[in-house]
Amino acid sequence: MIWNTKTHQFSATLCQRTGKPCPALAQLARAIAQAMSTAKPVTTDGFEVDGHAQLTHCAKGCTARYLARPKQVRIFCDADPRTENETLEQFADLMFSCKVTSMPADALVKAPCAMLQVTTNAAPVAVQAAEQASI
Repeated sequence: MIWNTKTHQFSATLCQRTGKPCPALAQLARAIAQAMSTAKPVTTDGFEVDGHAQLTHCAKGCTARYLARPKQVRIFCDADPRTENETLEQFADLMFSCKVTSMPADALVKAPCAMLQVTTNAAPVAVQAAEQASI
C-alpha cells in the first residue's frame, strides 16, 4: 500500500497475521516522520535514530523496530530481536527499492510481520511559465 502527503511518501506491506494494512504501524510512522521533520533544522543529514516501540493497538501487541534518518524511516513489525539492523535494511531494500539487489536466503531467520517505509518528497522545483507552456 502506498500513500502520499505533501511532505512524505509512505509504502507499507500488509500484516502477515491480518492480511490488511496495520493502522498502528501507520500511526507510528507518521509520528516518527513528523519528529524527524521537526528535528531537521538542528540536525545534519547523517543524523540517525533507532529503537523500538510497542504497538499497543495491534491485536497481538507487536513490537516494532525503527530506523530513522532525515530522508527515510523504516519500521519492522515483530522482527526477530537478534536480527541486525543491516540485515533488516537489506530486506527492506528488496521490498521497497527499484534497485536490483540480493541477499542470502538464510540471512533472515524470521521475516518481519509487516514493514513500512517513509521517504521525504523532493522539494518542488519552480518551473518558469515559458518552460511550463512547452510541457
